[in-house]
Amino acid sequence: GAGRMFRMLSAEKLETWLSDMGWASSRHDARTLVCRHETSEGKVAVFVRLLDNWLVASVVPFLPTKNDVSFELLRWLLRQNRDMNQSKFALDEDGDVVLTAELPTESIDPSEAQGALAELLDQAVRHRRTLRVASGA
Repeated sequence: GAGRMFRMLSAEKLETWLSDMGWASSRHDARTLVCRHETSEGKVAVFVRLLDNWLVASVVPFLPTKNDVSFELLRWLLRQNRDMNQSKFALDEDGDVVLTAELPTESIDPSEAQGALAELLDQAVRHRRTLRVASGA
């Protein structure tokens, strides 16, 4: 309620945290920044969105599937979810696989946010490599 006093995480503060990590960001919309990375597995776009009480970072799409997701792929995604700390795979409304991390903003500090974002990018690259090798590409 109104009695709780805590500083909201502002978009400006978030941009500073990203910049401190060496992540260049640009505005995607009023509440979303996008950070584009060149990686060993190609381009990875991380969308970082501020919601009322959450910082949500997503690699969209992690894997475009055109809504054709095999049972084997779903099992593999769930196994990876079990083994990751903060990042989780999900399906978006188009049926594509996304990789997301959600952090409560109430008492968030830069190292917590930066650690989660770095893990998200690392997991995206690692899992893309695994899927590429598995598919024979």
